[in-house]
Order: sequence, then C-alpha cells, then structure tokens
Amino acid sequence: MNVKNKKIGIIFLFCTFISFSQKKQNVYFILEDDNPQYSISHIMFGEKTIGFINLSNRKEYEHYQKKIKEAKKRGEYYFDPEGGADNLNIKVSKLTFEILSRKKIKLEKGTLTKLKLVNYKWLNKNSWKPIAKQPYNFKDIYFLSKIDNNNYISYKVGVTIIAF
Repeated sequence: MNVKNKKIGIIFLFCTFISFSQKKQNVYFILEDDNPQYSISHIMFGEKTIGFINLSNRKEYEHYQKKIKEAKKRGEYYFDPEGGADNLNIKVSKLTFEILSRKKIKLEKGTLTKLKLVNYKWLNKNSWKPIAKQPYNFKDIYFLSKIDNNNYISYKVGVTIIAF
C-alpha cells in the first residue's frame, strides 16, 4: 500500500513538472490586405506613437460601406465626429489591437515557416483571453506586415478589444 502511494506521488510530480515546464510561445499573424475574412480598417498612430490596428469582418464592413454610399446619395447620412458614430446604426464586428511596439525586420528564407503562425479565426477565439483573465497558451501576439521580399514591419500588439 505504501509503495503504491509513492508511485502515484512520483507520477503526479512528474506530470506536474511536465505541464509547468512547457513554455508559452509568441504567435504571429500575417496581415493581408486582400484577405476575404477581414479588412484592415485602421492603423493609427498618435502623437506619442500609440497606435491601433483594427481588423473588421470583411462582409459586414463592405455592407456598411455600401449603406453609407446609398445614404449619402439620398442625403440621409450623418456622422457625429464628437460621438464617433453615424445615424445608420449598422454594427460591424471588429478586433482592435493596441500597438505596443513596432520595428522593421528581415526574415531569412524558411524562417517564416518556423514561426507559430495563427489565422483570423484563432485571433477571434484567443486574442482577448489575457485581458479577460482566461487561460491562454501564448506569450505575445505579433502582426507581420510585408514590405517587400523578406522585409516586414513587426507589430507587437496587446489589449484586444472586441466590438460587435
């Protein structure tokens, strides 16, 4: 009986060690202007280089833009700059990421495939978890925007705000 308890204890300690020794990895999302799932509606920088990247649901965003044009033609469109809203009341789901840092990087051939790449669906499911104090399995989120060849701008992002 005593030997059995020791074996169970050793197995428990081993499993605990294995689960805590796994390191969280950075994840990378490649920004694509022509992606059918999302549109990049804003990359904004303020006076102190605080910036945001908004990823909007492409179908909803394009529908919203179409309705704006129609309302403008009829003379029925109004945008309140102080409130930041218009009179159409059309909701477009989007993810807003604060840019924590940015830098120009060069990725050698084959390096991109070694990164832990994530897609838009993954961002929707997981990027908000740190601020909601939910369990998550990544260290930091980086967005990569291709400049040319192997040159990218890398944005370290955080604080996801989901709006619907």
